[in-house]
Amino acid sequence: AAAPPRASGLSRRRAAAEARIRAIGERSLAVSITRPGRVLAAAVVLAVCGWVAGTRTEVISDVQDLAPASLPALADANELQDETGISGEVNVVVRSDDLTDPAVIEWMRGFQDRVLERGGYVGENPSCEEARLCPLFSLTDLFGAGEQGGPITRARAEALLQAIPPYLSEAVITRDPETGEVGDAANIPFGIRIGPLDEQQELIEGIRAEIDPGDGEGPPDGTTVELAGLPVIAAEANSDLEASSYWLPLVGLAAVALALFAVFRSARRALVPLLPIVLATGWSSLVVAAMDIALNPMSATLGALVIAIATEFSVILSARYERERAAGLSVGEALRLTYSRTGSAVLASGVTAIAGFAALAATDIRMLRDFGLVTVADLAVALAGVLLVLPAALVWAEEGFKLPSLPKRPERTRPPRERRDFGPVGPGAT
Repeated sequence: AAAPPRASGLSRRRAAAEARIRAIGERSLAVSITRPGRVLAAAVVLAVCGWVAGTRTEVISDVQDLAPASLPALADANELQDETGISGEVNVVVRSDDLTDPAVIEWMRGFQDRVLERGGYVGENPSCEEARLCPLFSLTDLFGAGEQGGPITRARAEALLQAIPPYLSEAVITRDPETGEVGDAANIPFGIRIGPLDEQQELIEGIRAEIDPGDGEGPPDGTTVELAGLPVIAAEANSDLEASSYWLPLVGLAAVALALFAVFRSARRALVPLLPIVLATGWSSLVVAAMDIALNPMSATLGALVIAIATEFSVILSARYERERAAGLSVGEALRLTYSRTGSAVLASGVTAIAGFAALAATDIRMLRDFGLVTVADLAVALAGVLLVLPAALVWAEEGFKLPSLPKRPERTRPPRERRDFGPVGPGAT
């Protein structure tokens, strides 16, 4: 039975599309084989531009921008911040063998004042809505502010801590669960706003700087101070991610190179497949900058994932090429056979991976949406590098890694100068 007209029309269009894709691939491969130097030079220039552009790409870490506005928890946090000026808490844990020591309590009071001044909580009527840090109930509040609370003595501190109810004192100090005696840790909490994690990290570093600012204002001997709380963990994790966004891909590439060298026992076979992957890290930064996509803590370290996926494709194609060369085929024949067979499978695998991550672009969660778009860009340029630049790298390796020479300028030949006869020159000339 004859096929329905609609089905036959779809088959013809699909066949025409496949023919166009195949023709484009053959022309691109021909350029990589005949002009490997130009292909690699263009790839390097684009990668350098991308690396430069990547240093200016914005990294967003504010949960208010990354999370959907309809999230109930975020709405509650914003409402709390609008009413009180704060929505989070940074805890400064002070440990000492004797928390009733007047020197320890005085240091805690001075430390708290310095931190609040640094955070903008100053003036006759300080406000949490205007300051970056806000005071919360702490051990020093039990003794009053400055001279108003009177001199602090050990006896007064012990009596006060014994007199206040446990449910109140346990918010600022620890107690022995068996004896009820004062423990060895006290808490100095500070209220903090929701904001970009890099700005929160700046605040946290400012708090650390006031622990021992010099001039004898450090904690007494035997006293240790450390910061705790969810904002501290989140800000430091984001700082570590940003710091690793540059060296992590380098470590990944080095690890892959060592693994390939251990398997192939050949520096050429280990490094040539990595060349397009190295350049792809620059191309992806260029594409992301052109798309005006901001990075976030999830997408800032995607380089390692792209290296892992793209290296697999590159190694498979390189191994197939080496096998065809060992069978006696020429460079051009080996590359054409490799990409006509194995290249099609690599292209199909790469396209399906790109399509899977592209589905994240449909979410209303900005962090996931940007993560998906950046992943699509990274995988697309890595796949393009494997399909377009790897053949040029393989041809370049066959030529012994010779650098292309600049064309010589043709020598300009000047016509012979016409000799003009001026006649006799000198005395007696007529």
